Amino acid sequence: MSIRGRWWALSSFVQWRFIFKKLRTSTKLLLLCSMFGISIVVTTAALVAEKQIAIAFAHKELVGSRYLAIVRDIYPAILSLQTDPSFQSKPELLRALAAAENDASGRLQTAALQKTLAASLRELWDGKSTASENERVVLEALSNTRRLASRIGDDSNLALDSNLDSYHVQNFVVERLPALVSQLGEMQTFLRAASSTEAVSSAQAARLALLDTSIRIRSTIDGVKSDLEAAYRGNADGSVRRNIDAAIMTMIARVESYLSTIESGSPDAEGKVDPASLEDAFSSAVGSAIRAWAIVQAELERLVQERIAELGWKLSMSLALIVLLVGLSILLAVMTHQHIVSSLGHLEGIVARVRDLKASNVSSDRKTGDEFSKLTVAFNYMLAELAAAHEREIADQSRSARQSLLVTMGQMAASIAHELNQPLAAIVANGNAGLRWLAKATPDLDEARAALKRVVSDGHRASQVIGTIRSIFKKDGQKKAPLDVNELLREVVGLVKDQLQDQQISLRTELEAKPLEVLGDRAQLQQVILNLITNAIDAMGSVAERSRVLRVRSEGKGSDDVVITVEDSGVGIDPTTSDRIFESFYTTKSHGMGIGLAICRSIIEAHGGRISASPGNPHGSIFQVVLPTCELRAA
Repeated sequence: MSIRGRWWALSSFVQWRFIFKKLRTSTKLLLLCSMFGISIVVTTAALVAEKQIAIAFAHKELVGSRYLAIVRDIYPAILSLQTDPSFQSKPELLRALAAAENDASGRLQTAALQKTLAASLRELWDGKSTASENERVVLEALSNTRRLASRIGDDSNLALDSNLDSYHVQNFVVERLPALVSQLGEMQTFLRAASSTEAVSSAQAARLALLDTSIRIRSTIDGVKSDLEAAYRGNADGSVRRNIDAAIMTMIARVESYLSTIESGSPDAEGKVDPASLEDAFSSAVGSAIRAWAIVQAELERLVQERIAELGWKLSMSLALIVLLVGLSILLAVMTHQHIVSSLGHLEGIVARVRDLKASNVSSDRKTGDEFSKLTVAFNYMLAELAAAHEREIADQSRSARQSLLVTMGQMAASIAHELNQPLAAIVANGNAGLRWLAKATPDLDEARAALKRVVSDGHRASQVIGTIRSIFKKDGQKKAPLDVNELLREVVGLVKDQLQDQQISLRTELEAKPLEVLGDRAQLQQVILNLITNAIDAMGSVAERSRVLRVRSEGKGSDDVVITVEDSGVGIDPTTSDRIFESFYTTKSHGMGIGLAICRSIIEAHGGRISASPGNPHGSIFQVVLPTCELRAA
């Protein structure tokens, strides 16, 4: 991307971010819920599409299986055998073959092979072939039938079956059994030709031809046994073994018997084998193979139908679960939206009443039992304090002073909202990040879980801010206990880690090796350090010509004091105003309220410590917090 393109993208991002900040909280929540809904819809559509592909895959296998049933009935007709009472006539077989091709049209690329096979069958069955040509025509018909069966298996996904049991079962139907019947037919055709008066061959040549075909038949039988064991292993409930094992074993036994009959006989001096003793064995072997083929094919269709039913059931259960979760999510989102918007609107209404009526004796009786309830208590306490101050000021000052107090109260309310904006903005950012991780093609659940944990952590931060503000206005509200300053600094640094990365700020921590214990309120001191670090990040926001570095140090001064230092490489502070920055409502920021550092000073002083600021060398600012140790406080 060119420099101009990058600048345009950056400008667009800043513009949209500015617009987003201006939106009402209700609009932001609505956008969040809408994005969540879109993510759910996209994910559901992908799930349904995936399941439908799998179901269509299995349905195509059924088409191929039905086509193979017609091909199976052609073999006995080629070999002039009637192995089943429902044996179709030769014209009926040709019509059935054409109908099967018509049904599979558009799904299978078998039209050319079907036409070739039909032509071979017509040539075989028209009775015009001589005895010497008949062998060639039979072998050609067997070869074309086997090729069509193989193509059906390839194009109908049977050869791509994903389940172990049905994969090996289809291998019987598509490869093994057509090969076996073809090989039996080739051998018997050869024997019939060898026994005819037209056959002229040596006894040695006859034996070699029989031996070669016998080896191929036995190899096919071995493949059948191998596939059979694999199919049994892949079928957990044992239904495949129960349904096809007897037919397969019968087929193998009769084929072995046929081969034994051939091997026990011997060609005569002219290389001919008497076919009279072989016809019964051949008919029995081929008939058992065709019956086994039909049984195995029925089992294949049963397995595919079960898979289709299972896929449909899984799809229905997934959709039901998604609908349930979406319903619960929508309900929760609506309740959250109503609660947050109504609570903020209630506080906003109180502030508006205070502003419009110029009265500070207003309070809220809203009790929700959550952070807003705590904020309401703190807000009521603040209003009560302001009301008392306002009443005292009425007796001492003029009307203009009383109006100034009301303005101050409005600024204090705005400052509380400013203090809460950071954790609320972090909650929105982490929520959006979680949605992005879930919206990926392969949802990253670990990253989404981490984002949700950060949302919970930021929620606790908001609660702690409320507690801090409440305790500031309620003098007896502090809960002080011994705490390690180093551990406190690590916790606060962990809260702003993502913000530092976004701003490309290098963090350097220099913490005392030994624990530094002070007696204090963890939430209040954490808020002080977080405020100092946030101010340092803001001060470095416009720095582009030098590195952005944030240093956080802790050190012990003997057994009396613990010193915490926060140093940045930002724009720095004016030495002439370094004392005023801790005054209420004094600020150098265009968007600041001037209340953050004043609150920090009040917290530190309430802990018996002090806070100071000075310019950095050569750039930036240095803020130092000095707190007494536990031993000194105890003394």
